[in-house]
Amino acid sequence: MNRFRKIGFSALIGVLAASSIAVGDEDKASGEEEVSKLEKALVKYDRTGEMKSCVSPSRIRHTRVVDNEHIIFEMRGSKVYLNTLPRNCPRLGYHKSIKYTVRAGSLCKNDIFEVFDSAGLTGTSCSFGAFEKLEKKKDKDDKKDASSE
Repeated sequence: MNRFRKIGFSALIGVLAASSIAVGDEDKASGEEEVSKLEKALVKYDRTGEMKSCVSPSRIRHTRVVDNEHIIFEMRGSKVYLNTLPRNCPRLGYHKSIKYTVRAGSLCKNDIFEVFDSAGLTGTSCSFGAFEKLEKKKDKDDKKDASSE
């Protein structure tokens, strides 16, 4: 029986090592795809470079996780912000669900959020970056109207 446990434990160590390598490879592969995911998510927007440290959580209408490093916040009143995380947040792009606690009435750069799965179990903790204001791209018809004035 002891021999079985030792073999089982060794096999478990091997499986864990192999799965950590696989997860690392997955993160590298998803890193290569992240640019295209972000480009697709921003197809309707122009980046302004205008940064905010905090947003009001009561103004957030919808939150969309793009990938392991980017979250789009659609606000009431048609404002949209892109949050670029300071570092890769493993499994965020896969689970696409976050939970956070609001402190002092604002959601700010460096505030911590947790990634959670479909069963509601929390995993990785990560921090928000600055919030970059996005502007909706104008339609071709809007550009024609503006140039004819």
